Amino acid sequence: MAKQVLETAKKEKKEKNIETVSRSAAGQIVLVRILAIVIVDVIVAMLFDFVGPRADAARATAFHMSVLPVLKIVFPALLVVALAILGVTLAKKKDTSAWWITPVMLAAIALYLTVTAVFFDKFWVYPPIFYVMTVIVSLLFAVYYIYTILLYRK
Repeated sequence: MAKQVLETAKKEKKEKNIETVSRSAAGQIVLVRILAIVIVDVIVAMLFDFVGPRADAARATAFHMSVLPVLKIVFPALLVVALAILGVTLAKKKDTSAWWITPVMLAAIALYLTVTAVFFDKFWVYPPIFYVMTVIVSLLFAVYYIYTILLYRK
């Protein structure tokens, strides 16, 4: 019975073109994924503190006039590109579970940056909404990508 299950699993992996990695490699992949999320969070939080409600008024005004409109164009464009990459990998049925950064993660980070840029004025007026969103998004990503380590088998 156990041999049958093992043979079936090997056959399924071969048919679906699933890449197998060792447990330590899976741990490294998950670590890189979590570090990517932490880096994005830190960058966004530092930017928010740099031009947020407690910042110098001239610096905040300059950011709103010159940088924010560009970010409102760049981040949605990045989201479209990330969704296109996700669509291509799904259409080709590529196994991306062993990639350092998956297309799903790219799309999620791009969505996070887009929401931050588009709703920056609302976050600027009431900062706790932004910080709560940052914590919730980060925790959800971390739990999901820590859980993915359990899915890798050698």
